[in-house]
Amino acid sequence: MPGTEIRLALDAIPMGGMKEGSAGDEKVLFVRDASGVRAFQAKCPHLGAPLAKGEICGGRLYCPWHKAAFALADGSLEEPPALDALTRYPVRIEGSEAVATLTPEPAPTKTAGATVRNVLIVGSGAAAVACVKTLRREGYDGPITMVGREAYPPYDRTKLSKQFLAKPTPPEKMLIEPDFDGINKVERITAQVARVDPTRRNITLEDGRTLSADAILVATGSRAVVPDFPGKDLGGVFTLRSLDDALHVSEAAGEGGGSVVVVGAGFIGMEAAAFLTKRGLSVTVLAREETPFAKRFGEVVGTALKRYHAGNGITFETGSVARIVGTSHVEAVETEDGRRFSADIVLVGAGAKPETSLIADVELDEAGGLAVPGDLKLAEGIWIAGDIAAFPETSSGQTARIEHWRLAQQHGTHVAHAILGRSGVFAGAPFFWSNQGDKRLDYGGYAEGFDRIVMQGDPAALDFIAYYVTGDRVTAACSIGRNSAFTAFLHLLGLGRLPSAAEIEAGADLPDLAREAA
Repeated sequence: MPGTEIRLALDAIPMGGMKEGSAGDEKVLFVRDASGVRAFQAKCPHLGAPLAKGEICGGRLYCPWHKAAFALADGSLEEPPALDALTRYPVRIEGSEAVATLTPEPAPTKTAGATVRNVLIVGSGAAAVACVKTLRREGYDGPITMVGREAYPPYDRTKLSKQFLAKPTPPEKMLIEPDFDGINKVERITAQVARVDPTRRNITLEDGRTLSADAILVATGSRAVVPDFPGKDLGGVFTLRSLDDALHVSEAAGEGGGSVVVVGAGFIGMEAAAFLTKRGLSVTVLAREETPFAKRFGEVVGTALKRYHAGNGITFETGSVARIVGTSHVEAVETEDGRRFSADIVLVGAGAKPETSLIADVELDEAGGLAVPGDLKLAEGIWIAGDIAAFPETSSGQTARIEHWRLAQQHGTHVAHAILGRSGVFAGAPFFWSNQGDKRLDYGGYAEGFDRIVMQGDPAALDFIAYYVTGDRVTAACSIGRNSAFTAFLHLLGLGRLPSAAEIEAGADLPDLAREAA
């Protein structure tokens, strides 16, 4: 309630640290350093994680769940997936206590010195939303038009394969904001784009309309891949890429009691499998590989995750789909070696393909992405972001095309700053999370391959951090249950100050190094 005061003893707030204070149901987060005591909202503006359980690294506060980062000095947003800064509250010192008053301090007002008259965004996903929010946060007040094929306002795609499937969930629960268009002064057009012309700096819609702008962001994302096996068009066969897909799967799941075959053991498939079991369905995962995630995380981590999921009721089968059988609705999945698995629902998780075909006169790289330099600029006034961008990834030194929600947001933020005249290359550290049932897996960096793994903790108990090493260079890490070490790794990776593999193996204290690394 506005005007409520929350008091906390100064001695309870560690120097260089933080402590949550409360009065009744109201809470704030106190932080303390050499410049004094400040107070911010206690929960992350992304999904409400308790920030007191987060980590402080070099003047940043990281959310404990999804690694949004905020400046300790003023609560400003430094890294997504949050899209807003922290609310700050005035603090005074009375004797041995810090006293916060729950009347928010006014947010700083910015005025963008941009010369662009209008902005056009192709796509309505993570990169598009982050670009819009950053432009408005930085004070750009010109027209923004967003063109996307989905009728829904922008929504959080990361939720679709997780808790959304565990029980019937209204689609409005997935929305980024209840009135995204109005809040951010966006003209949103629901349409299919037929062509993007980088030379003319315009786009053509399937209905023949042509739109142009001073600055264009192309962030079309990916489409789900469905292999061309017989029966793929039967009722009850789904992919899981869009909100409509998730609604159809959830509706088909009903009150549970049926059987599901998930084709593929990737992140979407395994998340969906875990949460559909919570719905009371019998779930079989059919994949070509015997151990899920072994190529990405290593055999030891993959085996531990498989054992965990099997213990929660998921059945694993190794094989390739020959056909999906049924009359008008799916009845079973048959494999190439003649086995048959009954199914009321088939969820195909065979990966995604970047939506690049509509961009004119640009050659794709071997992975189907659009190669762009470090500034993400495809042509004068046109930038590429998200799934379709093959860009120089700084921590690994490789060209990468990465299908991560948070990275797409980072790209969108970078492009917004570029539109407003800020030069430079994109250097954000990639990060994604995956809810494997009740376990949150964190992965940071980029390792297309690796020579060896430095393991700390107990992967069998799903309490570990694994560092992926090429030569003597750590380029990625995967973790469950080791938030402090992982957050420090991510922070140091982003700064280019990560110790060598040998130093980490010898016991380098990453949280201690990160605490002072700014």
